[in-house]
Amino acid sequence: MNIYLTSGTYDYLGKKYESKFSNETLLLMQEEASDRAILLHESQAPSFFQEPRSYDILFSYGMLENKGFITMNHIPVSEENKPVFEHKMMKYFTSIPNKTMTAIRFLRPAKGDTYILFCLWEEKANYIKWKQPEANVEAPIGKSNEKSWNSSQHSIFNGKPYFVQLTIPNEEKA
Repeated sequence: MNIYLTSGTYDYLGKKYESKFSNETLLLMQEEASDRAILLHESQAPSFFQEPRSYDILFSYGMLENKGFITMNHIPVSEENKPVFEHKMMKYFTSIPNKTMTAIRFLRPAKGDTYILFCLWEEKANYIKWKQPEANVEAPIGKSNEKSWNSSQHSIFNGKPYFVQLTIPNEEKA
């Protein structure tokens, strides 16, 4: 299974791919306080996007639903550290006892070095509530900057990790 991403404005992506929403797994996500958007396509087939960013799904939990709040951690990892990073992340994701997210995808880039930790939450309040307990303080989900990762991991980065929060507006796509 693969994930494909493309970017644009919310209105443009919604109109351009409107006919695909009923028979494909698509999430049209909008950056908070912006018209910028990301369209996600989950499929075993090649993407119909003109120039997709392609990812292999290494870990999958839950179903992608076209509603909710999304957190995406973008983590550039050096080539020699990819196997160690993947192993640590898989260990983390398989050990989460109570997954409060609607869906999780751990994504390896087909090209490049930036992995994505994608989490779909029912609403932003669920994400905020999840961040509160001590058990989740060290979790790799929802980290907003490089300093929030523990120091032993800093040497694996190829660049600065970054964090994006998006929403799926309450519009129905036909």
